[in-house]
Amino acid sequence: MSSPADVAQLLAEELASLRSFIKILNEEQASLIAGRIDELSTLAERKSSLAKNLARISESRESALKTEGREPNRNGMDVWADSVGNPTWAELLKLAAEARTLNQINGTLIAERLRSNQKALQALTAAGERAALYGPDGQTTVLSGAGRSIGSA
Repeated sequence: MSSPADVAQLLAEELASLRSFIKILNEEQASLIAGRIDELSTLAERKSSLAKNLARISESRESALKTEGREPNRNGMDVWADSVGNPTWAELLKLAAEARTLNQINGTLIAERLRSNQKALQALTAAGERAALYGPDGQTTVLSGAGRSIGSA
């Protein structure tokens, strides 16, 4: 059977991991704003690893709650935190909300960068198509193959 100390230890571990996760989100945001796109892959790997660790710790914490005879969910944690006087749960909830907001902002920044890249790609593609209007002799020609050069009307 687990004890309140087990839940408290898991909660402390979860809080430390969440702080690391928020740090990565802030680094990701700074990279997105500064246009340092090459850093995003490494940050995404670190973020994914921390997210998996957070999920593992959360599952362990919920299992420990269940072993104590409490609901393995937020309500169970609320009751547990109140009964043992542990303020860490409230801090974790506050940081989780911060992480959610940061992640949403980063998602918006990524979507905006993607739109910008798509517009640039469209402009380059259109420029490439216009460049195809010139034949090997440097004369402009109609793409439809009508046989008349634009300059010989």
